[in-house]
Amino acid sequence: MASTHTAPMVLDVPHRHDRHSPLHRAILRALGPLSGMRLLDVGCGVGLLLRAAERRGALVAGVDTAVERLEIARWALPDADLRVGDVDALPFDNGTFDVVTACGGVGTGTALAELTRVVRPGGRVAVGGWMHPAGCWAATFGEHLRRLTRRDSVPLADDPGLEAGLWTAGLAVLTTGEVGCPARYPSLAAAWAAMLGSEQLPLAIRLAGERAVYEAFVASVEPAMGTDGTVLLSKAFRYAVAMTPVRNA
Repeated sequence: MASTHTAPMVLDVPHRHDRHSPLHRAILRALGPLSGMRLLDVGCGVGLLLRAAERRGALVAGVDTAVERLEIARWALPDADLRVGDVDALPFDNGTFDVVTACGGVGTGTALAELTRVVRPGGRVAVGGWMHPAGCWAATFGEHLRRLTRRDSVPLADDPGLEAGLWTAGLAVLTTGEVGCPARYPSLAAAWAAMLGSEQLPLAIRLAGERAVYEAFVASVEPAMGTDGTVLLSKAFRYAVAMTPVRNA
């Protein structure tokens, strides 16, 4: 009898992992034609952005910290170069790619330098991150995580500014935009499971422990819970596409 244990994981992908899809679509539109280009997605998760990029003709690769997410990505992207790795030390040589994307935010200068390092001169870096309007659940959760981890473990795109970070890194910003990514979950448990599949949360859990992070999450999303137990988490993202310096001959 053929094994059936893989299929439920793959079928579960749309519910748990598509909350960034509007951001993916916006970034890919901003990047324009990708046919024949080498594209790396950092924090690729289950490979949703990579699948869309591959359909546009890109030669795709991905990095993620979670082996289980990469296993799902490999199921859908058998020809992709998918590796376990961290944004602060990408497992690729200098100038390997034409385009690098990072939709989960870039929280440190080291991380942004790594994105730039693996892109060829004149290539593009596309990054996105949460925007946290004052009073929203994500702003509250971000503050909890900063307090628990003593670091900016959930990078913000509007503090101090996504474009400012790119310019500081020596990149030329080509375009920016904002997009909303609402997600409704049938229960608090489902919302937490989705957060566990995010790019940012594993670091916070390693630093502060899962129980503390979970309690912070519950306190943050309580205002977003309906009387029927559903949870509506409205998130806004800001993104930017920049070009790496072109070296003179």
